[in-house]
Amino acid sequence: MKAYMVLFDWSTSDDEAVEVELFDTYEKAQTRFNEIIADEKNPELSWVGSEAINENGEINDGFDFEEFGGAGEYDRWWNITDKNDWNRHVFLDLKVMEVK
Repeated sequence: MKAYMVLFDWSTSDDEAVEVELFDTYEKAQTRFNEIIADEKNPELSWVGSEAINENGEINDGFDFEEFGGAGEYDRWWNITDKNDWNRHVFLDLKVMEVK
């Protein structure tokens, strides 16, 4: 049996959290994963959208960006880090886990 976890680890200069959500299907987890990315890209909701990503959807200088995702039920990630303040980050993972 499989379980699907969306792990959202974020930090700013004055706050931080790790949010964990579990899903029974990959489709539900992927939908939530994509919702979080959309929220992070929104400049009214996140520093990422207002500082790290420009109006063309490209990563601005001063930020590291890593993304992995493919077709099928595989782990995915979407990470942005402020190069000038490593504490400011967004680490988003979708993990496929085997439950025994």
